Amino acid sequence: MFGGFIVWMLGMAHAGPFTHKTMQGPWPERQVQRELVLPKGWLELGLAVDTKRSDQYRGSDGVIRPQPPGVDWRYSRLWLELRQGFSNRVSLYARIPWVMAELQPVGGNEIQTLAMGDAHTGLVFQPWETGPHSFAFSADLKAPSGVEWPSAAGGPQQTGSFLTGTGITNLGLFAHGKVVAGTWGSASLDVGYVHKFAAIVGYVTQVDGFGNGYLNPGNELRLGGAVSGQIGSMVAVTTGAKWWSQGEAQLGISGPGTTSLELSPIRHTAGDWLDGSVGVSVEPSQHWEFEFTAEQQLMGSDTRTFAHLGLEEFSPQPGWRWGLRMVSRW
Repeated sequence: MFGGFIVWMLGMAHAGPFTHKTMQGPWPERQVQRELVLPKGWLELGLAVDTKRSDQYRGSDGVIRPQPPGVDWRYSRLWLELRQGFSNRVSLYARIPWVMAELQPVGGNEIQTLAMGDAHTGLVFQPWETGPHSFAFSADLKAPSGVEWPSAAGGPQQTGSFLTGTGITNLGLFAHGKVVAGTWGSASLDVGYVHKFAAIVGYVTQVDGFGNGYLNPGNELRLGGAVSGQIGSMVAVTTGAKWWSQGEAQLGISGPGTTSLELSPIRHTAGDWLDGSVGVSVEPSQHWEFEFTAEQQLMGSDTRTFAHLGLEEFSPQPGWRWGLRMVSRW
């Protein structure tokens, strides 16, 4: 009986998620030929890291200015990624970050925070299976899973640690298009809208009030595009740009009535941003992929408002962001 149990267990392991499955769809031979969704039955596990160092900031006019000598801001993330080809037309994904935020102030000790960030989950839906042209929709939900309660309040002079989450739930809806040119190139375009739900957050306090206040961070319009070229059968090079327009943030406090809410705008929080990027993808086999990326902020708005809290989503500091990603798939 025990021997039969072992044989049954080995059979279950062979049919597990990390083995080839007969219902799997074919994997594209080259990176540029991929659809916007994973082939049915494929499971993808990724580990990615990105880091940025900045000794500059943008003022109210969006112009880059140097920080005082000795000030050094570093922001790094380690991402655990999971993606699954649920069907021929639907892919599901999850992305969970760990954030390390570090600041070397003038004449002071380094301030450092390491904690979980805000996790993303979502799905991509491709209405029909096509050849050289692909079109898809996606929905992305960002949950407030990071640290949103500061160790000290009162401004930059009292910063003892940084936040790794905004405390805000985001819902993004996007449309994606892709055109493939034979086996040597492709071009893609993405457009979307991100709604940020106003909420009570730990880093907004009511002066002479009873507790924490509301933050309405302003919604975003996003537009992105990329062009990829295939070099041989294993290497692809991609250049891209991402633009987004951020609405004006508002603070809210309880009004005279129990159901009223008084909102006041936060100056210099609305603006337009533009990032440019380049990446190299190496895929030695259909089960492994390695990707290197570099990204630079080309245009931006005021980065000072939420800087002392370390919230890069609201106040991304200028500088190069370098990334490395490893993916294993079955």
